[in-house]
Amino acid sequence: MKTRSPILLLLTLVLAALLASPAESQTRPADLALASTPPGQDPAPLAPLSERAMRTVRALADGIGSRPAGSAAERTAATFLADEFTAMGYAVEVVPFSFSVRSGSGRSQNVAASDPNEDPNAPLVIIGGHYDSVPAGPGANDNASGTATTLEIARQLALFPEPGVAIRYVAFGAEEIGLLGSKDYVSKLSRADRARLRVAISIDMMAVGAQPAFGGSDPWLSEALARAASQGWQPQELSVMLRRMSDHASFLDAGLPAIMFHWVDDPYYHTALDVSGNVQPYSLELMGAIAIGLVRVAAR
Repeated sequence: MKTRSPILLLLTLVLAALLASPAESQTRPADLALASTPPGQDPAPLAPLSERAMRTVRALADGIGSRPAGSAAERTAATFLADEFTAMGYAVEVVPFSFSVRSGSGRSQNVAASDPNEDPNAPLVIIGGHYDSVPAGPGANDNASGTATTLEIARQLALFPEPGVAIRYVAFGAEEIGLLGSKDYVSKLSRADRARLRVAISIDMMAVGAQPAFGGSDPWLSEALARAASQGWQPQELSVMLRRMSDHASFLDAGLPAIMFHWVDDPYYHTALDVSGNVQPYSLELMGAIAIGLVRVAAR
């Protein structure tokens, strides 16, 4: 091997050091993180709500699977949802409650998220959906679809807030055995919150079937029907019986305004075929947009 002169070796080492320094600084994780979120820059555009919601549908239905009330799987789902809301910057409460029904007894929990700086005098909208399922299937449409849509509405409005309205998001537990999560939630609403509640929106089984459907209080029912019709759909008004079959009924029973978002009819209802592959992304997109539209109406 040919030997280098001391001067040439010194120059080589200095040049190598100068070339290496910038490269090392560019790859430091802290510098990369700062470069990706410079101060004052607007949030990056979100993927479509349906795309985001489908990820959550799969996480709940495919990843966790069946989530019967009081089960370890239901608790796992509650933890997952609480972590998602927390990562968005919401104040999150996981509120446990006990139940005893004909099929057994146990404990479930609601996951409630709100703006940590919520204006206590602003009109209030509650958006929610149950996250438990029947034991027979993984509950993709019933009701990972509604839970996922609620979560992604929360994500969108965290980044692009709607002024003049307070919004709370609730993932209700133990709906399948008697609307128990929403009953517990309504029983704990303060008198002040009841007085300022404009509407509670229950999003349930709204991503399999032929047409969107709604049931509940006016003017919210008429507003939702009109918004769906404006997009070319032929929305249906739910029968009186179906109006009692989701968490909005707990609000109606307390004399509070509420509406159910639904889709008719799901042939896989309460079966092992209620899987994520049957969920219609466009239904998630439509119902998410209508819910956000109602929030804007409440803010007027």
